[in-house]
Amino acid sequence: MLANAGSAAAAAAGIVVLFVLLFVASFGAFAFSIVALIDIVKRPDWQWKIARQEKILWLLLVILVNLLAIPSCIYWFNIRRKLIAVEQAAAAGHYGPGQMSYGGWEPSPPPAMFMSAIPPGWHPDPGGQSRWRWWDGRQWTGHVSDAAPPPPGAPSGAQPPP
Repeated sequence: MLANAGSAAAAAAGIVVLFVLLFVASFGAFAFSIVALIDIVKRPDWQWKIARQEKILWLLLVILVNLLAIPSCIYWFNIRRKLIAVEQAAAAGHYGPGQMSYGGWEPSPPPAMFMSAIPPGWHPDPGGQSRWRWWDGRQWTGHVSDAAPPPPGAPSGAQPPP
């Protein structure tokens, strides 16, 4: 009878230890998932594009499929290393001057700050000194006229009639 009581107590103690270990593992997996989510969210999109990874995919995997923190571990020990390598390479200037576009990193100077939508030609003088002033596509020139401008079909360098 004592042998049965001892084995029952040992079984009960084993079940309690199993539940405690399960609780600790679940809490640890949840905490690790939160840390991974914070790291995923704080990384800029250009790092993900250069590393050829999908930020939304990893967010969804960690949030929805995080059984025992397996996606979090894969992110932390594999994908995160790639993102850190991209970050360090960009800081060292390996990608050169350029900008991120939809297709990825483009090693070119950024687009011009201001492109004129007004074509070169005779336009009403914004200063009001004359009736017409020549716009060269970038700035107003010193060429002015009080005569009517040439018709729209005339060459762009044509002078207005006197």
